Amino acid sequence: MSTAASSALCTGSSEKDIELTFIPGAGLGQIRLDPMQIEQILMNLAVNARDAMPEGGKCTIEAWNVCFDQEYVSHHKEVALPKGRYAALIVSDTGAGISADHLPHIFDPFYTTKPSGKGTGLGLPTVYGIVKA
Repeated sequence: MSTAASSALCTGSSEKDIELTFIPGAGLGQIRLDPMQIEQILMNLAVNARDAMPEGGKCTIEAWNVCFDQEYVSHHKEVALPKGRYAALIVSDTGAGISADHLPHIFDPFYTTKPSGKGTGLGLPTVYGIVKA
């Protein structure tokens, strides 16, 4: 479990109870990654999860092996990956979610769903940039 994710969920959450669960898939393969970048990804996503649950809730981090075959890649052009084996990292929470009017902007730098002066952004452009690299 990432100490960054745990720390991000706890920071500023003294009045809320947030349960953090990690679900590793069976037989996870090895991946090449920069440990600092995965910490950044988990921290950004955990902060978003914490902020989405003002009364507390549950944040779940899952890791799975996935395989994109040619049929999948052909039908899912938005994936923009060649066929092959990959690791999937899924972060979910029991927060209210992002309203449909905010969705087109979630990867815009400094875009926030918080009131003016209450946030520096969702951190999703950073996550997207790391994942795309």
